[in-house]
Amino acid sequence: MERERLVDEVLMLMPTLMRAIGGPDPAEMAEFASRGVPVDVRVSPGHVQILIALSKGPHSVGQLAQVMGVSAPAASQLVDRLVEHGMVERRHGATADRRVVVVDYAPRMREVAVGLMEVRRRRLEAAFARMTDEEVLAFVRGLRVLTEGFGAAPGEEN
Repeated sequence: MERERLVDEVLMLMPTLMRAIGGPDPAEMAEFASRGVPVDVRVSPGHVQILIALSKGPHSVGQLAQVMGVSAPAASQLVDRLVEHGMVERRHGATADRRVVVVDYAPRMREVAVGLMEVRRRRLEAAFARMTDEEVLAFVRGLRVLTEGFGAAPGEEN
């Protein structure tokens, strides 16, 4: 196998893949701005992971850290930034234990964030539709191994 050629090919393909999946476009950012999020907000891949996780419901910081494969302090820092931007908030959980704090979308943010993720989810599903189940599984496994090869857990900021 020509690993050097494959490394070059991955370097060329990754930016294309990320552009195809897409970051927030001007219309999406305008929607965020209309809900009080500053227009110049920078959303990192770690922030996106939190927004994706929250689309499944509120999570504690510990749960977010586990889902993302990062330390609790790293997850907490990502949450802090999203709280500063008014995208998520911390609140006491539904249990009687007031020490339990969960992270959830800020009011009026859920539909915007879920919509943002849904657009990207549909793009990936359309691309995956051209692949067999085995190819999709091999692709995801390969991404996991590649990410681990960088020495950082998925979502951890370097």
